[in-house]
Amino acid sequence: MSATSISPPFPIFSDSDGQPLENGYIWIGAANLNPQVNPINVYWDADLLVPAAQPIRTLGGYPSNSGTPARIFISEVDSSILVQNKNGSTVYSAPASTERYSGADISFTSQNATGNGIQTVFVVTAKPSLIYIGGIYQNQNTYTVNGLNVTFSQSPPLNSIIEFLI
Repeated sequence: MSATSISPPFPIFSDSDGQPLENGYIWIGAANLNPQVNPINVYWDADLLVPAAQPIRTLGGYPSNSGTPARIFISEVDSSILVQNKNGSTVYSAPASTERYSGADISFTSQNATGNGIQTVFVVTAKPSLIYIGGIYQNQNTYTVNGLNVTFSQSPPLNSIIEFLI
């Protein structure tokens, strides 16, 4: 029997505190250039027929198309990105998407654990790139990694699923 992975249908953008980015700004631009000054065409559909005006606003962490979570698309092979909070402060930026991903498909191995409401240290098989608790992204200031031990500043809630993406 083969397994099918279930993924969220929309990308979620987090603020610097790890919470969903509310009323934030997403700028997409030409690779290795400031996306605010050098924007590229962004679309709300995979057929590239419905243009999205920049900056793209966020609602509950999702790119928002008239108040509805949406995916965003570009026709370029590479692009830069700038994500800002509602005050215009930079949350993060990247000069080129291929720089982050080396032009390859990215796949993660997932290691799961279950929170018991008390335990704060979890042993993993390799250093995690991302951590989710109950489907919520954990900002790096909520845990530390020392070797193969991940220590949370607060114990994950009882019966919560902790997903370590390695």
